[in-house]
Amino acid sequence: MQQPPRRGPSATSNLVIATILGIPGVINLVGGVLRGGAGDFLCGVSALAYALLLVRDAMHIKKTGVPAMAQSRMLLIGFACLGIYLVGVYFKHR
Repeated sequence: MQQPPRRGPSATSNLVIATILGIPGVINLVGGVLRGGAGDFLCGVSALAYALLLVRDAMHIKKTGVPAMAQSRMLLIGFACLGIYLVGVYFKHR
Protein backbone atom coordinates (compact mmCIF):
# COMPACT_ATOMS: atom_id res chain seq x y z
CA MET A 1 0.00 0.00 0.00
CA GLN A 2 1.21 3.42 -0.86
CA GLN A 3 1.58 6.14 1.70
CA PRO A 4 -0.42 9.30 0.95
CA PRO A 5 1.78 12.25 -0.04
CA ARG A 6 2.91 14.44 2.83
CA ARG A 7 0.89 17.61 2.90
CA GLY A 8 2.30 20.59 4.65
CA PRO A 9 4.43 23.66 4.23
CA SER A 10 7.92 23.31 2.89
CA ALA A 11 10.85 25.49 3.85
CA THR A 12 11.61 26.34 0.22
CA SER A 13 8.10 27.52 -0.60
CA ASN A 14 7.98 29.59 2.60
CA LEU A 15 11.27 31.29 1.68
CA VAL A 16 10.07 32.00 -1.88
CA ILE A 17 6.82 33.54 -0.64
CA ALA A 18 8.72 35.51 2.01
CA THR A 19 10.97 36.94 -0.70
CA ILE A 20 7.99 37.83 -2.88
CA LEU A 21 6.37 39.64 0.06
CA GLY A 22 9.55 41.09 1.55
CA ILE A 23 10.88 43.04 -1.43
CA PRO A 24 7.75 45.14 -2.03
CA GLY A 25 7.32 45.37 1.75
CA VAL A 26 10.70 47.05 2.13
CA ILE A 27 9.97 49.36 -0.82
CA ASN A 28 6.61 50.38 0.67
CA LEU A 29 8.07 50.83 4.14
CA VAL A 30 10.90 53.05 2.92
CA GLY A 31 8.50 55.00 0.71
CA GLY A 32 6.13 55.49 3.62
CA VAL A 33 8.90 56.75 5.89
CA LEU A 34 10.39 59.09 3.28
CA ARG A 35 7.12 60.49 1.94
CA GLY A 36 5.24 60.29 5.20
CA GLY A 37 2.42 58.23 3.75
CA ALA A 38 0.48 56.17 6.27
CA GLY A 39 -0.81 53.83 3.56
CA ASP A 40 2.65 52.95 2.26
CA PHE A 41 3.87 52.45 5.81
CA LEU A 42 0.99 50.10 6.74
CA CYS A 43 1.41 48.10 3.53
CA GLY A 44 5.13 47.74 4.15
CA VAL A 45 4.77 46.76 7.80
CA SER A 46 2.12 44.13 7.11
CA ALA A 47 4.01 42.55 4.20
CA LEU A 48 7.27 42.48 6.16
CA ALA A 49 5.60 41.07 9.27
CA TYR A 50 4.20 38.11 7.37
CA ALA A 51 7.45 37.64 5.43
CA LEU A 52 9.41 37.46 8.69
CA LEU A 53 6.91 34.99 10.09
CA LEU A 54 7.36 32.81 7.00
CA VAL A 55 11.16 32.96 7.32
CA ARG A 56 10.91 31.96 10.98
CA ASP A 57 8.66 29.06 10.04
CA ALA A 58 11.02 27.99 7.22
CA MET A 59 14.02 27.97 9.55
CA HIS A 60 12.07 25.87 12.04
CA ILE A 61 11.06 23.41 9.30
CA LYS A 62 14.68 23.08 8.17
CA LYS A 63 15.85 22.49 11.72
CA THR A 64 13.15 20.14 13.03
CA GLY A 65 11.15 19.00 10.01
CA VAL A 66 7.86 20.35 11.38
CA PRO A 67 6.33 23.85 11.18
CA ALA A 68 6.76 26.21 14.11
CA MET A 69 3.02 26.76 14.52
CA ALA A 70 -0.22 25.17 13.47
CA GLN A 71 -1.53 25.89 10.00
CA SER A 72 -4.76 27.35 11.38
CA ARG A 73 -2.85 29.91 13.46
CA MET A 74 -0.64 30.74 10.47
CA LEU A 75 -3.77 31.36 8.38
CA LEU A 76 -5.26 33.66 11.02
CA ILE A 77 -2.07 35.69 11.20
CA GLY A 78 -1.99 35.82 7.40
CA PHE A 79 -5.54 37.13 7.24
CA ALA A 80 -4.74 39.73 9.91
CA CYS A 81 -1.74 40.91 7.87
CA LEU A 82 -3.91 40.97 4.74
CA GLY A 83 -6.47 43.10 6.57
CA ILE A 84 -3.80 45.58 7.65
CA TYR A 85 -2.46 45.62 4.09
CA LEU A 86 -5.92 46.42 2.70
CA VAL A 87 -6.33 49.27 5.19
CA GLY A 88 -2.98 50.58 3.92
CA VAL A 89 -4.18 50.32 0.31
CA TYR A 90 -7.30 52.26 1.29
CA PHE A 91 -5.18 55.04 2.79
CA LYS A 92 -2.86 55.06 -0.22
CA HIS A 93 -5.70 55.69 -2.66
CA ARG A 94 -7.82 57.99 -0.55
